[in-house]
Amino acid sequence: MHWAAPRLALEDSLANPYGPGPQQPGWPQQPGQQYQHQQPGYPPPAAGHRFANDKGFFGALFDFSFDNFIAPKLVKFLYILLLILVTVGGLVYLVIGFTMLASGTDAGVLGGLLVIVLTPVIWLLSLMMYRVMLELMIVVFKISEDIKDIRDSRTLR
Repeated sequence: MHWAAPRLALEDSLANPYGPGPQQPGWPQQPGQQYQHQQPGYPPPAAGHRFANDKGFFGALFDFSFDNFIAPKLVKFLYILLLILVTVGGLVYLVIGFTMLASGTDAGVLGGLLVIVLTPVIWLLSLMMYRVMLELMIVVFKISEDIKDIRDSRTLR
């Protein structure tokens, strides 16, 4: 019978820095052989760790070390503001389009119809563009938070 020493946790972490992989099926237990326990994996991250030191809007505004970001707190407000501005702009263009349509000239009718048809399309495309830009900004901040969490978890080991 060949007996191998169990691997140490340090050897596992050096072999795979992302923690232990899925359990592999082993050989069946031999009669009379003592059961060898597996090393436990790393515990899951603590819930709420990411926002544990969240300072709020004014705390982040006056954080001169830039550990807390203000932009993620402003995104909802910015999106509502952009929605209002784009909608008001769209309504202004619709009024202009109907005014051109009511002018009765050939160029006015054609231009008015064009403005009336294109305004909702441009409104929708503008909102989509602003939404994607704000989502990309949030993704950058979430990546930054995740990298900070990874860095903090590595310093705890």
